[in-house]
Amino acid sequence: MVHRVMEKDVCIAGGGPAGLVLGMLLAKAGVDVVVLESHDNFDREYRGEVLQPRFLQLLEQVNLRSYIESFHSSKVRKGALYYKDKRLGEFSFDNISKEIPYALWMPQPILLQALYDKAKSLPSFELLFHAAVKELRYEGERVTGAIAQTPEGTLEVRARVTVGADGRFSAVSRLGGFETEYEHIAGDLIWFTIPKPDDWGDELRLKITDGYGYIILPKYPNCLQVGVAVPLGEWKAIREHGIEPFRQELLAAHPAFREFAEALTDFKPFVLLQVKDFYVKQWAKDGCLLIGDAAHCASPVGAVGVSLSVTTAVIAADVIYDALQDGDVSADRLGRVQALRDGEIRSVHKMQARAARMLFASTPFIRTLAPVVISLITRTKLLAAVQRRVLSLSGKVPIHERFTFQD
Repeated sequence: MVHRVMEKDVCIAGGGPAGLVLGMLLAKAGVDVVVLESHDNFDREYRGEVLQPRFLQLLEQVNLRSYIESFHSSKVRKGALYYKDKRLGEFSFDNISKEIPYALWMPQPILLQALYDKAKSLPSFELLFHAAVKELRYEGERVTGAIAQTPEGTLEVRARVTVGADGRFSAVSRLGGFETEYEHIAGDLIWFTIPKPDDWGDELRLKITDGYGYIILPKYPNCLQVGVAVPLGEWKAIREHGIEPFRQELLAAHPAFREFAEALTDFKPFVLLQVKDFYVKQWAKDGCLLIGDAAHCASPVGAVGVSLSVTTAVIAADVIYDALQDGDVSADRLGRVQALRDGEIRSVHKMQARAARMLFASTPFIRTLAPVVISLITRTKLLAAVQRRVLSLSGKVPIHERFTFQD
């Protein structure tokens, strides 16, 4: 087995949306970047495939929106809120962003491949698949790169800045001894996918029944992705009682679930995603920075995680570029990313927690109160105001022209 050594300006662990966007922007500015991706390709199952208007607004600023939207995707233009079969209210993405009045459902393998294709045309960008970070390099207290395991042997990357963009189970965070300031777990979303009825259109729906809350999303190209909001710890009990009671719950929840529910014989078609958010206390150490879910994991509520992570990546590109130019990659300098993102991330986490309390309600009182609250919110301008604040950028993110692509 060989031991290979490479030297780079920046080493990024994680080839997800945040890691690829950061690597692409830095390489566009001439920074020598390598992205280490632990999987051997992008072709796997993802849950975060909704790209909110704010994500597309960022792409517009670097002149990549039309490029990304040229790939296979579908648009979500409106949403509705239900209690049982009663439609309590609705909203339109027109009220969130006039310029981009929709969210984009794009399978993440397509998005990642599109970003990679754009990035790999840049001479200072490199991505290595099947490269799992196992150690961090140090000189004293300063991180100076990473050591990854590859099929050919160990790879030692010597880098001026090492970035953890490797998700909620970040190896860089664990290896670097980063501490979590807070963590909230609301429950579990139990996902399944069914064919989309012909009359469904491009509407997402949030529904509360006597049993559970449901998130129902149109999924490219012609499916619905359904998340059942199960209170914390209850999924184990559901499985212990066998498939029949849960099958009956789905049959009663919505006619679109009937064919799927009638065919159920076990729990194999379901995928569990823990509804968790957390916030790392300090995102930066000397020579090292966490971004995206590694630093500020958002819960699935609102489907805003990818958009928040990529916003952080765009801001990080500017901070890292200037830090490299000035020869200062200290924790204080790299920590400017957190200083610029702290307020919004904490605010979104709080709003997600409030929404989760209704969606994952475990007491009859809260379930009875939820439709009253939802009806009140949808009849005022509060819902639209909250959505604009979370799903759309309040203004342009400062992006230097060095990061902008040409047509």
